[in-house]
Amino acid sequence: MTFFPADYDPRDPVAAVLDLCEIDTPDGAARFILGTDGKFTDANGNTWMGSQLLNVGSLESAIGGQAPEGEITLSYFQDPDADNLIAELRATGVDYIAGRPIKFLIQPSGSMAEFQAPTVAPIQWLERTMRVLSFSASGALDRSISVSFEAWSEDRQGALRIVLNTEGHAQLTGSANPSLEFMPTDNFQEEKLFG
Repeated sequence: MTFFPADYDPRDPVAAVLDLCEIDTPDGAARFILGTDGKFTDANGNTWMGSQLLNVGSLESAIGGQAPEGEITLSYFQDPDADNLIAELRATGVDYIAGRPIKFLIQPSGSMAEFQAPTVAPIQWLERTMRVLSFSASGALDRSISVSFEAWSEDRQGALRIVLNTEGHAQLTGSANPSLEFMPTDNFQEEKLFG
């Protein structure tokens, strides 16, 4: 199985690859180039804005039981004369991004000319569900906005508790264990076993 489309050969020579991130919001998709400044229009006509202020930690696939949770962060200095971006995002509410997809894509370019006229559309390689929008401030003007996205194992935290009795044993294994009827339910002792 591969995430490359059928009409693209990943063994073709490549001059450069852009890392892209698309955040789905109720107001439409927000598209970013990660790790570099600039503006790029892809083969589908979508515009991507780049910034070195965007940072994404290492993204992992679900290999070896490692949960591929992550976070994308925008760090910036707040211009005292500009609108307060954090206040605007807080006004949207906690459900603005929760449960919506965040997609990571790559944009291969066979030559430098393809940055102006790309022939291949961006290729999605990862999609996660966004969970939390958080903010931090350091000093008078240093600000950061972070979007955390899910881990594939996040439902493990809410696992149902199975009680060790006949019903719990049946729920766990599919058959009841009648001997569990006689299991002590507390550790109360009327008298000491050893004096």
